[in-house]
Amino acid sequence: MYGAGIARGLKVTFSYLFRKPFTIQYPEEQRPIPVNARTNLLWFEERCTGCSTCAQACPDGCILVETSPREDGSLNIDRYEIDFRLCMYCGLCVEACPYEAIQAGGPVDDATYDFNELYRDKDKLTAMSQTFLEWHDFTYPNGKPAPKQDEYPLHTGKPVERDRTR
Repeated sequence: MYGAGIARGLKVTFSYLFRKPFTIQYPEEQRPIPVNARTNLLWFEERCTGCSTCAQACPDGCILVETSPREDGSLNIDRYEIDFRLCMYCGLCVEACPYEAIQAGGPVDDATYDFNELYRDKDKLTAMSQTFLEWHDFTYPNGKPAPKQDEYPLHTGKPVERDRTR
């Protein structure tokens, strides 16, 4: 009995001994991140309608959405802020958003020494999402294609997808 357990353990060890290692040279190569990974949140201004469903679903209360009504009845997003100092990356805001305006899949290498840099407002979140889209061939983290900025420019102050010009 005792020898059989050792033999099974050695069998597993020897099966891994002759495989090719799967080391990734980190700064030059980046490991592909799965679609459902709980990484940084990306907020896409062009998809957001200001319904604040994400803020209501957040158990930590780290999302702040402030809106004002427009003449046509839609909402203008005045403030949108995420406090990553409090965020526990649970993904409930991602699941709650009906328009997929907030998605997990952001950068995993944004560590900082300044604690206050983890509080991101509308401008920083938009810059993060636009950088992500440029690096990933204008594809959202969930795999759907995003419209390119030069093809469909956004109206200033109208962050809703239906307000795009063609």
